Amino acid sequence: MDRQPPIDVIVLRGLLAVALAGLAVVGVGMAMTDSTRVLRTMPPPDYDLRVAEDGQSFRFSGLVDFGLTRDLRALAQDHPQVKRIILDSHGGYIAEARGAVTVLQAQGIATHVEGHCASACALIFAGGTARSLAPEARIGLHGYALRPGNMYFGMIDPRREMARDRAIYREQDIAKPFIEKLSLLPQAPMWYPDHAELRAAGFVTLP
Repeated sequence: MDRQPPIDVIVLRGLLAVALAGLAVVGVGMAMTDSTRVLRTMPPPDYDLRVAEDGQSFRFSGLVDFGLTRDLRALAQDHPQVKRIILDSHGGYIAEARGAVTVLQAQGIATHVEGHCASACALIFAGGTARSLAPEARIGLHGYALRPGNMYFGMIDPRREMARDRAIYREQDIAKPFIEKLSLLPQAPMWYPDHAELRAAGFVTLP
């Protein structure tokens, strides 16, 4: 006759099975919680980037947000015949602006503003292989400062950040006195140089 396991062994096995099932449920719950938290902290990019209706330009509007460099690179690779981007933005993350500049330079893309382009957008504009403005367009420039509100925009060391941007301006053949003036600007108010000054400095290169 087969020996039956003692009752306490059966009970222990049952308790172990319940415990393992409970851990599995907790694990699934934690995974769902973590996933939910990631979704809350990673909203979709707050911008619109597309090919213009005429198929001759790209159009960018909204926040210079995370993902712009990636999306601009992909769009430029999908449409290699397009060599101009029209910008409309109040700014955003300076790191993404620098990334966008690398795409413009690699793909030989010119920049154009019809309305408003300020802060990080102005850096993207400066990265164009050629740069033009509509008659009513405005370019807004300002200095950097470390404040709680702009830590979210990747600002760690204002002087270092400005030095990196000055290097981009020099590479784009923008006049040295104009670059020096930019490095002395306060964070506010925004400076809107007129078109004549922008052209004289080489910030705008086309009529």
